[in-house]
Amino acid sequence: MSKTIIHDDIPIQNNAIHKAWEDVVIKDLPVKDSVRQEIYESWIKSKKMGLDPYSNEPPMTLSGSKLNRLFKTNKALIEIAKPVMQMIHILVGDTGFLVTLSEKSGHVLVVLGDSDILEMAKRNYYLVGCRRDIDYAGTNAIGLCLELDKPIQLTGCEHYRVKHHDWTCSSAPIHDGKGTIIGAFTLSGSSGSQHKHTLALVTTAAETIEGELQTCELNNEVRRLNSILSSIFDSIAEGVVALDPDQRITNINRCALQMLKLKKSLVTGKDFAKVTKPDDLLLGALNTNSALLGTEINFICPGGDRSYICKIDPIREFGGKDIGKLITLAGKQQVLNMTKSIGGNYARYDFESIKGNSEVLKKQIALAKITAKTNSRVLITGESGTGKELFAQAIHNYSNRNMGPFVAISCATIPRDLVESELFGYRPGAFTGARSEGRVGKFEIASNGTFFLDEINSLPLDIQAKLLRVLQQNEITRLGDSRTIAVDVRVISATNTNLFSEVESKNFREDLYYRLNVVEISIPPLRDREGDLPILIEHFTEHLSTAMKIPRPNISKEIFDILNAYYWHGNVRELENCIERVIILAQGGTVLKQHLPHRVISKPSTFYLNTTSLQDGYKELIEATLERCNGNASKAAKKLQIARSTLYRKMKEFNITRK
Repeated sequence: MSKTIIHDDIPIQNNAIHKAWEDVVIKDLPVKDSVRQEIYESWIKSKKMGLDPYSNEPPMTLSGSKLNRLFKTNKALIEIAKPVMQMIHILVGDTGFLVTLSEKSGHVLVVLGDSDILEMAKRNYYLVGCRRDIDYAGTNAIGLCLELDKPIQLTGCEHYRVKHHDWTCSSAPIHDGKGTIIGAFTLSGSSGSQHKHTLALVTTAAETIEGELQTCELNNEVRRLNSILSSIFDSIAEGVVALDPDQRITNINRCALQMLKLKKSLVTGKDFAKVTKPDDLLLGALNTNSALLGTEINFICPGGDRSYICKIDPIREFGGKDIGKLITLAGKQQVLNMTKSIGGNYARYDFESIKGNSEVLKKQIALAKITAKTNSRVLITGESGTGKELFAQAIHNYSNRNMGPFVAISCATIPRDLVESELFGYRPGAFTGARSEGRVGKFEIASNGTFFLDEINSLPLDIQAKLLRVLQQNEITRLGDSRTIAVDVRVISATNTNLFSEVESKNFREDLYYRLNVVEISIPPLRDREGDLPILIEHFTEHLSTAMKIPRPNISKEIFDILNAYYWHGNVRELENCIERVIILAQGGTVLKQHLPHRVISKPSTFYLNTTSLQDGYKELIEATLERCNGNASKAAKKLQIARSTLYRKMKEFNITRK
């Protein structure tokens, strides 16, 4: 039987709560109905931790640098809670209540109260920095509020320690915007000052602090997002101008200010048209809410006129209502560089891509490499299929313009009435059917790079005159425009005809011929490139087999002799097509004669087969098919796509026997 210890300084309380406290805390007896369950459980927890209910020892209290760190960590909570605490202090003034703020671990951060109650708190070590969680102070309102995460009021003997039996305390938890407990708001007074409305007042105060915290967090987040958006807005590589519904500038990024030579402080809130003086095309689109996408617009800026590629986008609210416009400006060179990257305006091949070791070829490669290091114009001549564009791309990639675009067109494929607009571009509305936003010509796209004009002999005479002027002046004029645009372009042209003969026939301007033909590179035909055929066959076989994911075929000496004997009218292009055909037909096996085009297995100098060679080819085809089918006539007839009776008749006609 446990012995009850009686202290002389314990006030005699004969109420039910005091009796329950003695039974549970002192006598280890079961709980009575007179105490709340959470109080009872907290008493049991305090006893199990070995806390002395009669202890009058000072609690663990932070001071000095540790207390300063606690203040710094909870700075926002303190700053927001203090006005609320002061308001509550005024409301409960002269009533003997103490207003305190604690952080999430139970340390007291702020204490407000009249002198009498502060003196009482001091005697109980209820001061800034003291720790009031249950692990150190036993059952009390602050510790239980933080542990249970709910508002709670404790009076008199509901406290675990005797020294707190003279107190009544009401505490409510404070949460951040994510619902995490960050502290507690408490009203404490003598047990005789208990009031039924105190807990409601404390709960309202805690909720007020939570609301202010969330507002502060929201404002901080808004400021943070605005800062991020401003940084992004200013870091965009294009100029961006935001307008309100009245076309006044509400925001303009750093790039746009530089492009238009403006100062933000002088243009914000000003009429966009008056500040920048753009073309009527842009103003018309703004006034009529029309679309504008990738259109060149001229602006009258301080220091001179400037042209930029512009587009207009609406600014809309969440409900879809237009509240302004967003104008984007891009430099023409920036757009042209983008066109290069996504429009295929770049050179894929270099001199390593040109396969062959013949002396006649190496001589032209050496000349091309020397020429590449200059800005001189080049005329590349050679039969169709010899690789003139391959040379042009290699020259570009070997030159100091290799970071610029490589633009290639075939003059023979452009309709006559579109040649000028294709080369030089046009302004909006320049002619019937022209795009409303105009068009940039190939010369501008090729700026700071290389412009390759293939089949230059097909260029109409009237366009030849305009091309000559461009080469002389290094500037172009778009159709429908009076302004000239400077261009820095290296021109490489090519022809598969004798261009000087065209000059003599008055089909090509003599002055343009000499402008284009500063350095002439003559690409030899394949039949003149001694020793290059095996290299090219090896290259195409390897490359095409890999690309088509077909096993590489075996090319016998017989087949190679046939290929070597052929005239190759179409040069390297024809050879590549022939190798692609045999890879497809051989399917990784041995290349047979029937896999070759008929023109290749004919006499070397004859393009068309005569009747005798046709008959010989038919016989060889049947023999080869029977051999592949192991003499099975039914299978051979199916592969040849003829009736079996026809096969037997042809076998008899050509004296073919099955092996």
